Amino acid sequence: MRGGRIVLAVVATLVGLSTSGTSGASSNLVVPHCGTGSVRITDYNTMVGAGSVNDLFWVKNVSHQACTLRGYFRVAYVGVYGIGPNDKHPHRLTISEVHSYGRDGNDIGGLKRGLPIPTVTLQPGGGVASFWIAGTDEPHNVPPTRCIISYKMLAWLPGTSSSIVVRPLRANGFFWCGAFAVHPVLPGESGSDPPMPLSYYFGTPG
Repeated sequence: MRGGRIVLAVVATLVGLSTSGTSGASSNLVVPHCGTGSVRITDYNTMVGAGSVNDLFWVKNVSHQACTLRGYFRVAYVGVYGIGPNDKHPHRLTISEVHSYGRDGNDIGGLKRGLPIPTVTLQPGGGVASFWIAGTDEPHNVPPTRCIISYKMLAWLPGTSSSIVVRPLRANGFFWCGAFAVHPVLPGESGSDPPMPLSYYFGTPG
């Protein structure tokens, strides 16, 4: 009789594990972090106005299995200092990067204050997450801040050591004056939580 109870207990435990595996908490334990080779990063669109620049990036899962992201991308640029036609001899630039929830000043998108930074699961074969980078393309302060022009952004996924090359939208270039702020990775295409339709930021295509 004692042996029978042990078998029943083991069966009950296994049944409990199989049913709890459908919950978000349990499934996150088995979904790996996204690696450099499993995603593609695209400069989706840019909002520019009154000296403010907000750049929306999409992160798409191009692998055959789900993976997760949480936190902030680390970003660097390859180009030259000064905004002008001289883009010869590009090199790695030194620019201050800060992390921001967004929704601050002229920053758009981002995460509502008080909400925890989410773990985003990208479904295989095209699941999308997104994030914004915000800053200005006009010199400011006295003396003026140093500006850059770049056609090559390097992005590191949270927790990884290898970078992914990101090209600017339609080869327009990345222009920043002074520091820029990176917002956290969020689910969906709008880089916002709660999500917003893309038309809210960019209007309806004509």
